[in-house]
Amino acid sequence: MLQTWNDIKDQNWNNLLLGNGFSTNIWNKYSYSSLYEYSTTNTIQPLLTENVKKIFSELATINFEEVLKALAFAILVKDAIGEETDELLGLYKNVQDNLFNTVYAVHVKFEELKIQKIGEELKYFKKIFTTCYDLIPYWSSFNTLPSADICDFFWSANSSFDPEDTELYGNKSAFYYLHGALHLKQDLQGKVSKMLTTAKCLPNKSDFDYAGNSTELPLYISEGKSEYKLKKIQSNSYLTFCYHSFSKMSGNLLVLGHSLDENYDNHLVEAIRNNEKLTKVAISIYSGLSETEKDRLKLKLSANLVRDGLELYFFESKTHPLINENVKVEVETETV
Repeated sequence: MLQTWNDIKDQNWNNLLLGNGFSTNIWNKYSYSSLYEYSTTNTIQPLLTENVKKIFSELATINFEEVLKALAFAILVKDAIGEETDELLGLYKNVQDNLFNTVYAVHVKFEELKIQKIGEELKYFKKIFTTCYDLIPYWSSFNTLPSADICDFFWSANSSFDPEDTELYGNKSAFYYLHGALHLKQDLQGKVSKMLTTAKCLPNKSDFDYAGNSTELPLYISEGKSEYKLKKIQSNSYLTFCYHSFSKMSGNLLVLGHSLDENYDNHLVEAIRNNEKLTKVAISIYSGLSETEKDRLKLKLSANLVRDGLELYFFESKTHPLINENVKVEVETETV
């Protein structure tokens, strides 16, 4: 039988890992396997053209950012050698418009979110890692907690990330977006910055218009197997920094809304298992599972994370304040 959060809450959980189950509990429209699937299944306008779909297929990806990047570089090359770029610009706009209309279709509105209740719980952790690309953690923390008490490393010029300037001072709580997030953007050289205009709203698609070498792209990994995610992480200085910080954290780790699936999150499983600075890990088990399924998942996670010196705890997800009824935004469940 699983423990409850009350059974273990007094054990100094200084690190937090939030997964998509956290977001899905709050806003059930996040219950889809990928933005690409949601777009095609729900015929989001403008429909992705057949040529665009072929690019997704040829790149073996369902990640919009990869397709936008490929098109941006293709336009740069064609323009450099004096060839016509109108068709590629049209494909770029098709992907861009569809992506943003899809995001707007599935994302919770700022005014509907119970940011005070969420922020009140986030303040207890010194390091908050999240694989959620949505804006729930960002909106709930940076709109409720004192600015002097929190940071996310975007303190360089133009709210950019500088890998040479990441030292924390004072007793701040630090946020790490392991798979990027909707309020982050990157240029074609991989430099990452934060869009301050997203403090209470979603980004504007005009922020990502094609602009030659100055083109900026979204930075979030919303789908993909673990090996794809790790490859993407290793290709970007900000994501690499976040993953390295996750791999080197010390103390105790609380995992909420994250299944730590071998296929999709093995890079996180390995980081936890190989980090000897971690002494305790507590993992929420989705309360909607049957008792047999809970036991099976507990055994599987125990086997994947076993290491001398690491204590594992498993508890009912619905008993934690960040994954219970009090933080939910009620909407009708949709089948997608």
